[in-house]
Amino acid sequence: MAIETFTWTPDDEASGDSTLRTRKSQFGDGYAQVSSDGLNGETDSWSLSFGGLADEIAPPLAFIRRHRGAKSFLWTNPEGVLGMYRCETFRQQRKPGDVVVLSATFERAYQP
Repeated sequence: MAIETFTWTPDDEASGDSTLRTRKSQFGDGYAQVSSDGLNGETDSWSLSFGGLADEIAPPLAFIRRHRGAKSFLWTNPEGVLGMYRCETFRQQRKPGDVVVLSATFERAYQP
């Protein structure tokens, strides 16, 4: 089965969090030995929001639900880097006038 691509553009503000994984051995004299952990030692996630009329938000919401938090998809992050991501958490906010704000967190996924 082909890997799908998330093509919808988020609203202007997007925030990203990154964590660099390390292995650390701390010694009694204050010395620490530190090294990177694994080939994919950086994890990142992006907090995104999509706003519009309910009909406009329905397709990206259906995409996220169809992947059920477990299936990875391709997405180009705000830095312009294409990668594999998953979306395990999202939130809908319904506003007057049939306006919907969809907030989602995309987490980097790695494949063997």
